[in-house]
Amino acid sequence: MGTWMDATLGKLGFGCMRLPKTDDELDMPAICAMFDAFLEAGFNYFDTAHVYLGGQSEVALRECLVKRHPRDSFFLADKLSNQNFEVEEDIDPLLDLELETLGVDYMDMLLLHAQNATNYEKYTATHAYEHAFAFKAAGKTRYVGMSFHDSPDVLERILNDHPDLDAVQLQVNWADWESASVQSRACVELCAQRNIPVIVMEPLKGGNLVSVPEPVQQIIDDMDNPEGLSNAGLALRFAATHPSIAMVLSGMRTIEDVRDNVRAMRTPTPLSKAQAESLQQAAEKIASMGMIACTACHYCTDGCPEGIRIPEMLDCLNTKRVFGGWNPSWYYNNSLVSEGHAKASECLQCGICEEACPQFLPICDLLEEVASELEGN
Repeated sequence: MGTWMDATLGKLGFGCMRLPKTDDELDMPAICAMFDAFLEAGFNYFDTAHVYLGGQSEVALRECLVKRHPRDSFFLADKLSNQNFEVEEDIDPLLDLELETLGVDYMDMLLLHAQNATNYEKYTATHAYEHAFAFKAAGKTRYVGMSFHDSPDVLERILNDHPDLDAVQLQVNWADWESASVQSRACVELCAQRNIPVIVMEPLKGGNLVSVPEPVQQIIDDMDNPEGLSNAGLALRFAATHPSIAMVLSGMRTIEDVRDNVRAMRTPTPLSKAQAESLQQAAEKIASMGMIACTACHYCTDGCPEGIRIPEMLDCLNTKRVFGGWNPSWYYNNSLVSEGHAKASECLQCGICEEACPQFLPICDLLEEVASELEGN
């Protein structure tokens, strides 16, 4: 019996959480062009979730991929997300709704989404894993995996409970490889010990590794880079280097992103030892600057009762601290707290955001810092 990797082409996957918009509407012509270019370059893995873009990510895949290309020309991964079900009886109708929204009879990979110690209790209590494997037995998905954000000991516990998972999706990038909170290396190595293929998410750390502070960029510019790879290309190559990594997802936003990512991943030669050492120096420099490790996944905003634009505010705080100047404060006060979105100082400290954060950030405390440093300046 083959593995899911036999059905995928190349090692680059299209992450559909950050698709382009025009006037708050998905830019369908642009998305069609991006999907077409990705397929024409010889890749076929697409990743989505019902929670992405308020449900519109699945719609974009239906309109721009499913309706326009043969079903056997692409590999489609979707997720069972904690935010979309409350009780066991919700699960099967939700999974069928995802198929209906996508416009397909089956998905190739169903991932139990954003597993951590807290979420796993809910998934266990509602028998979500059993429902996922029943979905597979019914021919509605070909494979079952999970995406994961927690410590290696939690990962080991879940894998002990469910050794038949086909894949584990992990956050892997050069800034988090040795991180004490994300622990990318330890989680990847645990999967390698169990011969479980790894799918990489956040290889660019939510885009943060594309535009880095000048001292970090200087380290990257000085490194050996004979192919002239961009920051994004280097980050993708880093994520693809470990032998147990089978797929690297990139949340491409433009056709230029597609072309750049394809160039780096068409022949993903592993980084040299010198290149890896340079990126480790860059990671240490970022850590020394105290930047907040937000990836702008927006999971924190789904349940915020005040509608606070948390990722955007943390990005403003990072920019203020690293680059200074008036622009972050102006943007905060004139854009982020408009149209019914509350100020950071109006946070209720309810903690819903912190429960949802896959980076385990102390968001309530950070919003106090945002208020202190950005409001009224």
